[in-house]
Amino acid sequence: MIARLRLFVLAASLSLMPGAQAHAQPDTFPAARARGELVVGVPYLAPPPAAGAKIRTPEGLDAAISEKLGASLGLPVRLVQLPADEAAAALAAGKVDLVLADRADGQPDAVATQSTGYGVRPKAVIRSDTTLRKPADVRGRTVCMAEAATQARALAQTWGAEVRTYRVPSDALVAVREGSCDIGLVDDAVWEPLVRFPEWKKFSSTLSADGARRERVWLLAAGDTASRAWLGQEMRAWDRAGAWKAMTTKWARDVAFDVYLDQEVPDCHG
Repeated sequence: MIARLRLFVLAASLSLMPGAQAHAQPDTFPAARARGELVVGVPYLAPPPAAGAKIRTPEGLDAAISEKLGASLGLPVRLVQLPADEAAAALAAGKVDLVLADRADGQPDAVATQSTGYGVRPKAVIRSDTTLRKPADVRGRTVCMAEAATQARALAQTWGAEVRTYRVPSDALVAVREGSCDIGLVDDAVWEPLVRFPEWKKFSSTLSADGARRERVWLLAAGDTASRAWLGQEMRAWDRAGAWKAMTTKWARDVAFDVYLDQEVPDCHG
């Protein structure tokens, strides 16, 4: 009993020593804490499903990235659609706490940029018996992607393809599987975990790599130095922990399940 008491007193004494709380989370994103939620601007939000419609996985990792950051801060997250060129005004007005963008150029000095370490470019999903090998072969073919995949859409247009967009990625991939679309485009980071599933082996061909790789970046107020420092540490911690691989694997699994539900399970809503 005395030994346990001594240990308790020692621990209490150490907790009061200078530097004992050096690893505690700093007072980050004070406006978000006061509000009770972290508001994140993202390039695109898919329209909400109609009443009674199926809930499907959105394009890309923006929602997953934001939710993970919110969990690290202990705050719920609200996403708002916000183009990168409107980030500075929205941050200054306190409308958002952070912005996820696919480019950081053209921002004023009042906006700081923090790399996420997650960069992608579009990659094709095609039937394995395809004769398509390179982007030049795609001219006149149908290429499908989610509405939010603006980089994929722009790339397919340079190929001279007939572009079709869908509300969510699973809808585009169903079109590929059912033969109404020649090619689907997804981020290259999620392509490999997707085609590992047995039901995707017949759709594991692709095209030679094309298009620039773009990295998602955080934009935040440059004056909030505590939040900037913490965010940089957090992104490095994610990288060390393999967070990006975990998120891309989960995205692929969720979308594969969405496709399964669309193709195999009758829609109870008719």
